[in-house]
Amino acid sequence: MSGSIVIRELTSMEELLATVELQQAVWRMTDVEVSSPHTLRAIAHAGGCVIAAVDGRRLTGFCFGMAAWRQGELWLWSHMAGVRPEYQGRGIGFRLKQAQREWALARGFRRMAWTFDPLQSGNANFNFNKLGVTARVYSADHYGEMQDAINAGMASDRLEAHWQLDAPRVVELARGAGRDTGSTLQGARKLLWIDDAGALQAETPTAIGRAKFAIEIPVDIAELKRADKQRAAAWQMRLRRTITALFDAGYVVTGFSRSASKAWYIVTRES
Repeated sequence: MSGSIVIRELTSMEELLATVELQQAVWRMTDVEVSSPHTLRAIAHAGGCVIAAVDGRRLTGFCFGMAAWRQGELWLWSHMAGVRPEYQGRGIGFRLKQAQREWALARGFRRMAWTFDPLQSGNANFNFNKLGVTARVYSADHYGEMQDAINAGMASDRLEAHWQLDAPRVVELARGAGRDTGSTLQGARKLLWIDDAGALQAETPTAIGRAKFAIEIPVDIAELKRADKQRAAAWQMRLRRTITALFDAGYVVTGFSRSASKAWYIVTRES
């Protein structure tokens, strides 16, 4: 359980320096890819937030964000959020994001955004089904070549999560009300999927008019990369083309469905 974990802001250089080891433990980053504690100090000093989960004196997870001008208003841009592997699965990540949300709302922010790897089904499930985000922006090779253990060897494509902090569904999820995703695929036309023979199939949405589409991603991209990196890269390129075409046509990712063997983005027409 995470009852002994305290969620609080970090402001001192001593605490911010401790985030370096934490980042390396979570992402196995090279030195050049770590977010500098001096940069974090500047963010905290200038009115952004660095929030950590602390077990005694040990940092078990953290997130940080800063103000960003988006679509004619100030949003909170959340650049990084992670939890030590041995502390994952205890709800700490959810507590960190809710603390960040409460911090933002108290200061007048109504929206938060961040990027994540669209092939990571665990992150997608957390973002859409635990937090209630939507997504309508896809950035190809967002960071260029990355060397950390999670991202190395593939393009750094990112999907941008948009979190409407005061939306009714977001408020409901913040209170612990889960979502049944069993029926979200109903009525969706598959545009990217694995067929019964195990082959990756894709259909380009040339004449878009349907209300709902489904796009399959690997349940475990890390395992797929270990087994067949070429197949993983091909899946990434298919995903990029398919979801970009839908976004260009005014669609938005509104949900995510995951079982033990399948994972799907649910894409619907922008309301």
